[in-house]
Amino acid sequence: MNGMQLVDMLRITEDKMQHLHKAIDHISNDQNMHESVSALTEVVKDYQVQTEKLKQMLTQMELDNNSQDQGQGER
Repeated sequence: MNGMQLVDMLRITEDKMQHLHKAIDHISNDQNMHESVSALTEVVKDYQVQTEKLKQMLTQMELDNNSQDQGQGER
């Protein structure tokens, strides 16, 4: 997977999290929706883990590219 694909996945995942947060805020005051709020909160946590992994992958790609660029400049 290249950097642009990772950026796209990150953007899509962050958009999904934003929508979930809105849904949680909307239904959190309804006592009948307590289980749904709990389930949505778990989904958000999963997305947060995914976004952190994507950010780490992007950082690693950036570091790898920088070290390759520096290595080429020294020749």
